[in-house]
Amino acid sequence: MKNKVFDVSYQEIKLFVTHFHTGDDVITDIHERFLIYEAYKRYSEKSSPYNMKWLEQSLMLSFPKIYLMVEKLVKLGYLKREQSAHDKRISLLWATTKLIQGVELYENMKLNELNLLGLTTQKATGQPSLSDFNAKTAEKIRKEFL
Repeated sequence: MKNKVFDVSYQEIKLFVTHFHTGDDVITDIHERFLIYEAYKRYSEKSSPYNMKWLEQSLMLSFPKIYLMVEKLVKLGYLKREQSAHDKRISLLWATTKLIQGVELYENMKLNELNLLGLTTQKATGQPSLSDFNAKTAEKIRKEFL
């Protein structure tokens, strides 16, 4: 039997590699992805936003590294920064609409890929799969770069 879970992981990696070369704002750094998914999780659970100190402690990274990642995600429009009402020195980080829609689209694409592989009966109607997305992106790269 073909390893279908591996196929999903392969398609996901192929998506990152293909998109990375196109220059689009796809987040491939694992720590930046953590920031995105943590913001999305807190949005979906309607819980409080996180701050830089929490990120430093959770990821065990230096403040300058955390700062650069947050700046990049704010600049790309994935996170929004807001001063705490209780302590003006603390910046709270929230998910933006772009982040929410991007995570939901990506998760639906992964679900559709699992459906195509026969690993689930669930499907996100009207959304592409990772394979569909990769095929279109790969063709664009062939035309532009090869």
